[in-house]
Amino acid sequence: MVGVILPVVLLGWVAMMARLFPDSPQCGPYTGCLGYLVQAWEVGRWVAIALAWPLLYLLRVRPSLPVAILAALFLTAIWQVAEAMPVVMFGEALALIVFSGVIAYPAAAWLAMPRISRKLLTLAVASSFALYAYAFLLTY
Repeated sequence: MVGVILPVVLLGWVAMMARLFPDSPQCGPYTGCLGYLVQAWEVGRWVAIALAWPLLYLLRVRPSLPVAILAALFLTAIWQVAEAMPVVMFGEALALIVFSGVIAYPAAAWLAMPRISRKLLTLAVASSFALYAYAFLLTY
């Protein structure tokens, strides 16, 4: 639920701002209101990560803090991969960004379960760091 709710809220914010303020500097004659989407990406993704823990807690996910922390780690790696994708794959990168929560939160919830071995958890965290580093190197 959290992986779906937060991106929908961000995209809803973009649609609402574009509808309420079509003459703002965020909107251009050739790009439409792409500025709002960029703004939602730059600021909104970190707001979504911050709001994840209270939302997980309200949805009775336990333990909610470890799930939120693990999901934040997975999300940053997925987002870095999306940013590293070539411009010709913009649609695929956007889809990866939008559905990143659907990937990260269930994986984090599964890995935060008490029965999961520390070895598997360590492997998942190390893989996430490695994926982030590889995508970062591809970006720059």
